[in-house]
Amino acid sequence: MSVYEFELIFSLAEPFGDPDDIVNALFEAGCDDAIAGVGKRDRIALSFSRDAANAGSAMASASREVRNALAGAELIEAKPDLVNLSDMAEILGYTRQNMQKHAANAAPSFPAPVHVGAPDVWHLYDVLLWLRDEKGVAVEEGLIETSLAAAEVNARAQSERLVIQQRRVAV
Repeated sequence: MSVYEFELIFSLAEPFGDPDDIVNALFEAGCDDAIAGVGKRDRIALSFSRDAANAGSAMASASREVRNALAGAELIEAKPDLVNLSDMAEILGYTRQNMQKHAANAAPSFPAPVHVGAPDVWHLYDVLLWLRDEKGVAVEEGLIETSLAAAEVNARAQSERLVIQQRRVAV
């Protein structure tokens, strides 16, 4: 068993009243290893530090517990997955300028962003694997596993949302 650190963000079926009621329901459902953030009335972000056999099972059990505690909760995003250069720098303990140098000086081998814009966005696992394999940087394997699991969770959630939208269009 290992400890995996990740964040899950959910939309709620209806705005909640007292945030303490939400936190208590989550605790009773098994999310006693999470810190909850309730900045928006119809959203909740949970930062987990969970013991599990692997990152995927840690995220799956956490998501299941949240859905059991909060009827109608829908997963919006799992983190760490999509990151910009500043996010990467923070996660890795680098400066933003250092990450910019990697991205600029290592072209074309630096991973391609999944979104080109202001700012560009990458899958974290692509960058971590590049740093490990191309630059010989010691990267925590648990972070690679967690970022890959988060990307899988996000892809699955997006796929489910697309199926629902396709059904709506077909009607």
